[in-house]
Amino acid sequence: MSEVCESLINDYLTGALNIGDLEQGLSSIFDALPAGHVEAQTYLQTLYASDKIDSDGFTQVAQVISKINIQSTLRNNPETDISYFNEDKTLHMTDISLEIEEDDANDKTVIVSFDKTGIKDIENSTPSVDIRSEDASIEPHVVDKPHKSKRYENLGPGITLKDRFVLLEKLGQGGMGVVFKAKDLLKVEAHDKDPYVAIKVLTDAFKKYSGSFIALQREASKAQRLAHPNIATVYDFDRDGNTVFMTMEYLQGKPLNQLIKELSKKPLKLDHALHIIDELCSGLAYAHEKNLIHSDFKPGNCFLLNDGHVKLLDFGIARASTQTDEERENTMFDPAKLSAVTPAYATPEMFAGMNPDPRDDIYGLACVSYQLLAGGKHPYNKVASPKIKELGIKPKPIKGLNRRQQKTLAKALTVVREDRILDVEKFADGMRAKKSHSKSILLATLFIAIIGAGIGYKPFLEFRAEQEIYDKIRLIKNGDKALMIETIWSLDQFKPEQQKILSVGLRREIITFYRDRIRSVFRPKEGLYDYPQAQNLLAQAKRHYPDSVALSTIEDQIKEQRDRLMNSLVSLYKRYFAGKRLIKSGNGEDLTTVLPLIKRVDPRHYLLKDTMLANLYLSEAEKLIATRKFKTASTYIVTGLKMFPEDTRLQSLNKQINAQTLN
Repeated sequence: MSEVCESLINDYLTGALNIGDLEQGLSSIFDALPAGHVEAQTYLQTLYASDKIDSDGFTQVAQVISKINIQSTLRNNPETDISYFNEDKTLHMTDISLEIEEDDANDKTVIVSFDKTGIKDIENSTPSVDIRSEDASIEPHVVDKPHKSKRYENLGPGITLKDRFVLLEKLGQGGMGVVFKAKDLLKVEAHDKDPYVAIKVLTDAFKKYSGSFIALQREASKAQRLAHPNIATVYDFDRDGNTVFMTMEYLQGKPLNQLIKELSKKPLKLDHALHIIDELCSGLAYAHEKNLIHSDFKPGNCFLLNDGHVKLLDFGIARASTQTDEERENTMFDPAKLSAVTPAYATPEMFAGMNPDPRDDIYGLACVSYQLLAGGKHPYNKVASPKIKELGIKPKPIKGLNRRQQKTLAKALTVVREDRILDVEKFADGMRAKKSHSKSILLATLFIAIIGAGIGYKPFLEFRAEQEIYDKIRLIKNGDKALMIETIWSLDQFKPEQQKILSVGLRREIITFYRDRIRSVFRPKEGLYDYPQAQNLLAQAKRHYPDSVALSTIEDQIKEQRDRLMNSLVSLYKRYFAGKRLIKSGNGEDLTTVLPLIKRVDPRHYLLKDTMLANLYLSEAEKLIATRKFKTASTYIVTGLKMFPEDTRLQSLNKQINAQTLN
């Protein structure tokens, strides 16, 4: 049967068969031979390794094999959990960033299969923990019948999920899901200025099966663990009838694969490219700190926002590099059973199905970095890594990088895992422009020469001052928090041109600093109510970055929190006023607790000048005096005077009761 399978693939590659004939033939073989897809993928990889098929052909045939295998399995065993095909390593296809044109086949995520014996030999050379063996004994899970609920036969723009999310337009599609832009009606009701979200919905081929449900839930769960400014935020995971979906922040900008296409005509400036690389490193390093490896790092999974920041997307096949017993979940879904790669950005180890390793992501990161720096050119012309060493291809040095940066990039691009840079932080540090000691000596010599000649003193000092500003930026980015605080608080004291350099170079750090400061003074859930100070800090930040989307979002968030808090406080005020809870009580349910909070949130609030409340303190005190309860009456008067110190009636009554007490 394997000869027939090989013959079909050969006939298709030579043009004797069209794609429909290939699908029909493979479908017949896979129905008769359940393990036929393994032989097909193995043969396909043999062709690829021996240069008998190019990357485009490899991608196309691999996807056909994967699709036919899924269809065949579902047809022959409809109750099989889709995430547990016997030896199927070709299930999962992920690339939801944007629909990709045909000439980008090497950037598509494809599914590869591999020989188990080969894996065993390779895995012996890697220190990573094999997380696949943990689930080896788990039996296939039989899917319960879907519950009776809504069915969306033609899911698309106009459909509303959960009576909340209105689908507006399709953004992209991959093998696992379709991504839509949607309007959140709850945000609309709350008058949110930005009511849009992105929604990832499972495709028809997967959504009826528990394994797919778990797959998307795992992706949402993993992404929710990654709270970082350079990783796209995932809000929630839900289902509406037979539609399973995940809500994420809606990003405005462009994916890096689109940007890279444009670089041949308009290359990035070196500083801009290095800034993007630094933010990619920041997000990826954070994921690695959380023991998650992306496993499909490529331009299409990186997004450049309109404000200049970068976010990582699609942790759909992210895998844990290590697992403790507590972290290991006994579920029917295991991403380690998938072998999805994007040929131009995958390491040989990924092609071979070896255990996840941070260095796999570093290789993809280095390829993307090279493209950003080299006007869009791939370091290996998109040749898949298993063939690079065989062909003897070496990346060309990039103009403008210093020796240290060139060496760092080259080491990250090596196809030999053991020779590759160990962690993202080292790569990020090596790619940053460092102050050169020899350059400092040269500048000092030049300075002495200029002074000796008596010329150019002022311009040289200005040059040196500018260099010191760049040194500050470098030190702050390397973690000098004390210098960061000192620089931010004294920012207004710098010259305008120096302020501009600092505000551009430290944009992310400064905005993050102000965000954290705002949260330290106004966070109602944690008992922090100083809204005026939060507004003051926000105004300081917006003076430097009036167009910042992040600051506008923070402004909207604290205003929403303030409004909710004030609604609650005003409601309590009315209740305590009606109940005449005017003085301090044991449980704090009185106006002496509510009014100070209102004053902290809004010192000019109208209730702080409510004459009706002053009248109530006065009348209650007079009633008590009439019944000769002078001590209690005095408490009411003193409390009233704390809130209305200028009220002459309370002052007069206070004098009377003091005189009465003395008598």
